[in-house]
Amino acid sequence: MRTPDGEAALKAFVLTGFSGAQQRALQNVARNRDFAQRVLASFSAAYSPRVHEAADRALRGTDADREAFARTGFAEARTLDMRDREADEAHRQVIAQAERDFVVSLAQKDPGEQVRLAAQHALRQGSTDADIREFYATGWMAAAELDIEFFRQHSQEAGMRYLALIPGLIADAQEAEKEALAAGGAAAAQARAVAARAWTRAKDEADAARIAWETEQLRCVEQARYWQSVVDRYSGKTDPIWVSITGAADKNRTVWTGEDAFASGQSGHWAEVSSRAQAGVDRMSNPG
Repeated sequence: MRTPDGEAALKAFVLTGFSGAQQRALQNVARNRDFAQRVLASFSAAYSPRVHEAADRALRGTDADREAFARTGFAEARTLDMRDREADEAHRQVIAQAERDFVVSLAQKDPGEQVRLAAQHALRQGSTDADIREFYATGWMAAAELDIEFFRQHSQEAGMRYLALIPGLIADAQEAEKEALAAGGAAAAQARAVAARAWTRAKDEADAARIAWETEQLRCVEQARYWQSVVDRYSGKTDPIWVSITGAADKNRTVWTGEDAFASGQSGHWAEVSSRAQAGVDRMSNPG
C-alpha cells in the first residue's frame, strides 16, 4: 500500500479499513448464498432446469462458486433455458391470449406490489410472447417471494416499534397509578389525572398496534384467497409450466394463511393490552 502517509495510512487501514473490508466480504458471502437460495426456490427444475441445477450446484459449492453464480452463472443459465424454451414449439404455444389477458389483470389488480411490477414489466412496450412466457416461468413466483419477504419485513419493523414503546408506557402508567393511590388530600385528584392520562396514552398506542395488525391480517386474507384462485385456475393442467405454477401458488397460499394466523394473534394480544389499559383509565377516572 503506497500512500503519501506511508506507515500511518497502513496502520489506519489495519485498525479500521481492514475490519470494514472483512465485514463487507461477509455480507457479500451471505448475500450470494441468499440469492442462490431464492433462485433455487423460484426457478423450477421442470421449466428452468439449467438455472435450477446451477443454483443447486452453487449452494453445495464454495463461496467462490456462489460468487460466480451471482455474477455470471445465473444470467448464463437463464439465457440457455430461455433459448431452449423458445426452440420448443409446444411451449411456444402454451401462452394463449387468455393467459396474456390474465397478466394484464395481474398488472392492474394483483394484491402484491412486486407481482404487479413484474407483470407490468412483462407487458412493457416492445415486449413479446417470450416475455409473457418468462413471466409465467419465473418472474411471477420470484416477485411473489419478494412480496412475502417485504410483508414480513414491514410487519416485523412495525411490531418491534410497538414492542419497544408500549411496555414502557404500561410501566409508566402503573407507576403513576401507584403514586396516585399513595397520594392524599388535594394532591390525590391531580395524581389520579396524571395516571389516567398515562393509561390513556398506553391504550391509544395499543389500539394503534391492534389496528395495524388487523390491517396486515386483511392483506394476508386477500393474498391467501388470491393464491387459492390461482390454484383453482391451473389445477388439472399437465404442462410443466402450469404444474409448477400450481405447486408454487399452493405454497404461497399456505404461507399467507400462516401469516394471517400470526397477525390475528398479534391483533388479539394488543386488544387485550388495550382492554387492560382502559381498565386503568377507569380506575383513575372513577375512584370508588
